[in-house]
Amino acid sequence: MKRIAGIFITLFVMSLFVLPVDASDVTYKIRSTVYDNTDPSLDAGDFYWDASSFSGFWYMIKPGFSSELLYLENNINSSSTFQLGDTIEEGHLYYVSKPQMKKSKIGGFDDGNTFIVDDVDLKMYYALGFFGVGYIAMPEDTSDLSAGCKPDKIAKILLEQGSDDKKQMFSGEEWELADGWSLQVQQIDVDGEKVWIQLKHDGEEIDSGVVSGNMDLTKPERTYLYKDGDDNPVFYCYVDSIFRGKDTDFVVFKYTCLLSDITTIEAGSTYGVFDVEVFEIPALMNNTNYAGSSTGTILYTGDDAIVMSSNKDVTLDPNKMIDLYSGMYIRTEDTSGTCLKMSLWKTCTITVPDTVTDENEISEDEEMVVVDLAEEDNDDKGTVENPSIIDDKDATSDSAEETVVESSVNLSGFELVFGSLGLLCTALVRRN
Repeated sequence: MKRIAGIFITLFVMSLFVLPVDASDVTYKIRSTVYDNTDPSLDAGDFYWDASSFSGFWYMIKPGFSSELLYLENNINSSSTFQLGDTIEEGHLYYVSKPQMKKSKIGGFDDGNTFIVDDVDLKMYYALGFFGVGYIAMPEDTSDLSAGCKPDKIAKILLEQGSDDKKQMFSGEEWELADGWSLQVQQIDVDGEKVWIQLKHDGEEIDSGVVSGNMDLTKPERTYLYKDGDDNPVFYCYVDSIFRGKDTDFVVFKYTCLLSDITTIEAGSTYGVFDVEVFEIPALMNNTNYAGSSTGTILYTGDDAIVMSSNKDVTLDPNKMIDLYSGMYIRTEDTSGTCLKMSLWKTCTITVPDTVTDENEISEDEEMVVVDLAEEDNDDKGTVENPSIIDDKDATSDSAEETVVESSVNLSGFELVFGSLGLLCTALVRRN
């Protein structure tokens, strides 16, 4: 009896460490609200999905920012709703993303109206989504953010320390940042007021500088910045404090931020069924009020934005999957008569990390994003080490039976373990 009980306990403990074989890749689907033209509350004419009706679009929860929408222009009969079998003609299905100005972590740390370092204002940046993934758009004038942005020049935030995050580094220590970038502390001066740092990429020095930690200086004066040839910020960090002792010395960095290489979106480029049309909101969408609880979620003619239009006719036939781009597709239902039911979907594959972070280690600033776990939105997440873990699959390869995962993901493998334990418990009871 004792031997059987011992086996049971051993198996139970072992089960706690069992990991499923296919736990590295988890595929899930996201669905929008359903367009139903029989719904009396549905307005006639044009229709769009935004971040409030489709969680596959980028949304920054804490400030209430969104930027994306899929806009269906009713060019058939603007006085009615879309009908089953209608064709949205080429050029009348739009994908739009409007950048939103957001205060940076280092900008929120300072009370001034600007945060100028080497003629670059780090106070704010323009955040936007691009088919569900978070980016920032480069400003028109890096010293005057009110001049607008360049929505055709976008980059990811590879790393951004949260408001309470600190990085302590000793002399000679090197910090692996992300995407081959690293920061090394070369030397701290004898007075403990200045630090010589070196920025590297793939082991090669890109830039270096001496930054002071003197408390009498302004915060921008204690910030190191590396920018590209167009004055766009690439990397910056703030020297919070420097310690110089007899046997050891170290420096503490805060508000560190690293951007990826800039991606240029060119007019006429093709993204699935879309061609890039213009970089400002057309008159068609003027006064469109889209998702977001903050100000600025209304489209006005001429606003800076990425605007794409369809490069082919899209027919709303029954039981059809209309592939758009980057795992997004429209799905229509098989209904009777002219009743049209359709929804917007996104298929995502996420790579589950080898180690699971203790929930007690998650900071108050950290934000969990359902749609794009890489981008976090970068708003409230301290560090984003790998922004490209999501691999969107072609929607046309999906099976007919689809499962929408809303709040959790079931990992296979555990069912077998606990099923076996159940059988063992039953045998044990019967023997008694």
